[in-house]
Amino acid sequence: MARALLVPLGGLILVLWAFWGWEANHHLGGLLLREAGALLEAAARLEEPRALEGLEVRWTARPKDPVPLLGEVGAQAVLSPKGLEIWAARPMPPGALELERTYPLYRPSLLFPLLLALGAGLWARARVSGEIRRRLGLSPLEAASRLGALEAALQALEEGVAVVEEGAVVLLNPKGLALLGLPQGALTPLSLGRVWPELERALRAKGAWGVEEVLPLPTGRPAWVRVVPLGARRVVVFQEQAELFRLAESLTQSRRHLELLRAQAHEFQNLLHAVGGLLELGRTEEALRLVQGELAAEAELAALLGRVELPIVAALLLGKVRRARERGVLLRLEGELPARYAPLGEVLAFVVGNLLENALEAVPKPGGEVRLLFRPQEGGIAVEVWDNGPGVPPGEEAVFLPGISSRGVGRGYGLALARAQVRSLGGDLGYHREEGWTVFRALFPEPRSGPSL
Repeated sequence: MARALLVPLGGLILVLWAFWGWEANHHLGGLLLREAGALLEAAARLEEPRALEGLEVRWTARPKDPVPLLGEVGAQAVLSPKGLEIWAARPMPPGALELERTYPLYRPSLLFPLLLALGAGLWARARVSGEIRRRLGLSPLEAASRLGALEAALQALEEGVAVVEEGAVVLLNPKGLALLGLPQGALTPLSLGRVWPELERALRAKGAWGVEEVLPLPTGRPAWVRVVPLGARRVVVFQEQAELFRLAESLTQSRRHLELLRAQAHEFQNLLHAVGGLLELGRTEEALRLVQGELAAEAELAALLGRVELPIVAALLLGKVRRARERGVLLRLEGELPARYAPLGEVLAFVVGNLLENALEAVPKPGGEVRLLFRPQEGGIAVEVWDNGPGVPPGEEAVFLPGISSRGVGRGYGLALARAQVRSLGGDLGYHREEGWTVFRALFPEPRSGPSL
């Protein structure tokens, strides 16, 4: 705060010093003019005016400036680089008495303005510190540290945050600027009606109550908006709905991976128990056949996954095969996934994982069958997931709406987000029924050259 007061205090000192000097020189000029007039009057009454030449009073036939009327004295003070110049004249036929002097300017001391400005600065500091303590209960240094921490936290938030007051956005964090399509560094306050008309209408409709609903952003994308009234201000927290879907699906995928690890651990535990029991009974040949059969199944699985040249997708399929085996469902893989689709690896893994998980949950257990097909297409590749479950009526688009699911609360975001991601790449995702099979088909275009997604 002291540094912030340096400039205004310095300006105050200079203004006071200049004003004091101007007033002093103005007063001095008036005194000198009266003195010059008195000398000329005295010289006019003398029989020999030249007696005052030692006081710079002289008689001249050609004065420097026009002289006033007879019996009057004319005088003027001029500020020049030499100092304060005084000129006075009185008519005295056939010429005039003239006086011309130069005085140094009065330069006041800086001590008084400095003391005055210092006192004003101390008074201002005390008032500001008292106001901060009264409002926040903190010293100025503590308040500055706290505000810095809050500013850093606001800058780091992944959600958009806006503070609205009297129809204007008075505070907006960088994420909020990006979501609203505003350039970084845009200065507030901003008119809410121009920045986000939909929110203004929602606030006007809700009155003093809070808002918690989905509203379109100025960019056209839907966002989940929550408004918290705080006195005359309203704090608006908002995030793109697609991002929330992604987070919800990530949580669902994490839960599924945990279930997969549990199933895999249970499968190996059962195998170890079976092998241990056979060894205790002395049936070593049967135990050996069981182990060899498991190794053969693993080798067959490795060969099967060898046709998938994307490690992230191959690792996903390995887990899904084990999950299908645990549930008594047959999972088959057909076709190949070339390595040139590596830039789409994360999206492919996400879409394939969602489609396979939905299919594994839809088919009867045991006895269900799921097929995963990679079909090359002109300009891309089609990923198809077939299952012999009951399916849904063809053309029913509700399965792609967010939050629509028959498997409980918090589900139903996978297909919606999968379709959104495929379409963002220029492809599409749909489904149909074919001879008792439900077929979900995702078409991926050839990847553009560039880094992996």
